[in-house]
This record gives sequence, C-alpha cells and structure tokens, in this order.
Amino acid sequence: MKEFYQIHELAKLFDLCPDTLRYYEEKGLLHPVRGENRYRMYGIQDVCTLNIIRSLRELDLPTREIGAYLKRRSVGETLELLDREEALLKRRMEELEAARKEATERRARLERYRTVEAGYVELVREPERPYVFLEKDFILEKEVDFQLKRLEQRHQDYIQVIGSQCMGAQVDEESLKKGIFNHFSRVFFLTSSGLPYDDILPGGEYARLYYRGEYDRMEEHLGTLLTGIQEAGRIPEGAPLELYRIDAHDTNRPEEYVTELQVRVCAL
Repeated sequence: MKEFYQIHELAKLFDLCPDTLRYYEEKGLLHPVRGENRYRMYGIQDVCTLNIIRSLRELDLPTREIGAYLKRRSVGETLELLDREEALLKRRMEELEAARKEATERRARLERYRTVEAGYVELVREPERPYVFLEKDFILEKEVDFQLKRLEQRHQDYIQVIGSQCMGAQVDEESLKKGIFNHFSRVFFLTSSGLPYDDILPGGEYARLYYRGEYDRMEEHLGTLLTGIQEAGRIPEGAPLELYRIDAHDTNRPEEYVTELQVRVCAL
C-alpha cells in the first residue's frame, strides 16, 4: 500500500468522486497534508478512515454521527455499531428472502397461466379472499391499469408484501344490465392472510373462464361464461370479476395476456 495518495488516486480506489473527499475533509473526517506541489496528499490513516466511513454509510448514519464516532471511537462504541450492523444485515436478509419468494411465486404464476386452457367454462370452489380496493363509478376498461396504480400507491406500506397476489376489477352490475360491458365499479388486489383488507370476496362455487388477448372482447367471453353457467344448471350471484393473470406488467405482447373471468354462482 502506498504511503500517500493524491485525491484522484484515492477517489478511484474507493470509487468516489473527488468532491466527496473534499466534503469529508470539510466535515473534519479526513486530514490530508499538502505536498510540495500543494496537492492534497492522503495518508494511510485517511484510507483507514474512509473504510470506516463506507461501513457506517451502509448503516445510513449521517455525517454528523460518523464524525462523532470517529472522535470518540472505542471498543465499546464499535461493539454498539456492530450490533446496529447486525440488525441491518438481518433486515436486508429478510428483504432479500421476501424478494426471492416473490420472484419464485411470479415464475410459478407465469408458467402456470401461459399454458392454461382458454375458452373453457368450469366450476370451482373458492375460499374467502380478502382484498383491498379502490372504488370509483364507471371505471373504463382502458383506465383499469391507472386505477390499479393509484390503489398500489394508497397501500404502498405493504403492497410489496402482497407480492404477486392477483390484481383484478369488478364489473359494474348496473352498467351490465344496460348492455355495457367495459365499466367497472372497483379495482382490487387480493391480499394474504394477516394483512389489512377492505372487504372479502365470499367463498363458494364460482364459474370461471380464461381468455387470451386484449380486453376489448370481454363481451364475447362473458357471454360464453354465462351460457356455460346456464348449461351447468347454475345462476349468477353477484358481479362478474376480471382477474389479470398475465398482463402488461409481464409482457409487451397483448396476445400473451391471460385474463380469468369469474362469477359466483348458486344452484337453480
């Protein structure tokens, strides 16, 4: 290791800009000497100090606290900082594990729905499903993504915990009676057990149908679903739901979109 470094050499060594080193000097954290050519010359102690600063910045300590620590540094103070570092690393590991789980769940979702059979009506039993929602009269189909973004911002405190749970929209029943198929009364995120929620989709028997492509053919697909419900000896109970299994968040190709239509049903 060299005995002294010029400012550009030290900046390159720590992948910093020279202005950052000057800032640390102004705050009294670094103490360069002037060489014969009046250039700043940083010694071994400054290199050690920069290593300490880098570690403390990772703990999000402000410069003022870093300076105070450097002045009164002791084994006891260092042990306290190590406790903070350990807690930080534990939190980051938990965040990384949550991110890994989210990636695994998203992969499983995409692999499942990219090959799902479309256009086929089937009856399934669904459990109660809690969800958070944003309600607005007559949300147009083309506005659904925008409204989902608003919903995500409203619940940003835990929306990452929800992860790849399904997004969806509820068709407006009054509009549907008038033959209008592209109006929605609310958009929602299905949540997980133990998380806050606004309402619950009731459990029970549902008829569902998957379709691929853009959403502008919903009328056709909903007609197929309602016909299948009638043929199965059931009647609709409640507003139809669109669940977006593969959408613009996953692909730029509309032909790869997969939407699930669901309607709660009961026996005739």
